[in-house]
Amino acid sequence: MANKPPHDLLDETIHQRTRLAIMASLAAVESLDFNDLKAQLGLTDGNLSTHLSALERAGYVKIEKGFVGKKPRTTVGQTPAGRTAMQRYINLLQSILDKAGGK
Repeated sequence: MANKPPHDLLDETIHQRTRLAIMASLAAVESLDFNDLKAQLGLTDGNLSTHLSALERAGYVKIEKGFVGKKPRTTVGQTPAGRTAMQRYINLLQSILDKAGGK
């Protein structure tokens, strides 16, 4: 089997632009409140939920539901597997860009 070109190795779960934005937003924090993430990315509840479900199925994010007093609160954070996948994605993308730039 021939080696695949680097762009064929991109993680399609992360590569989708909204999911990439979610993963990038979560990369530098332990977790974010669902509503804060939604506002930061300009998404609707349904759109964010759909993309988070895809990331959760891949094992890249954890979603925790709880209460602050009587008010429901949902937080989202990257899993260790998600952090590893995001770093691998960044490294691969960097290698593609390096080749494009002649490095």
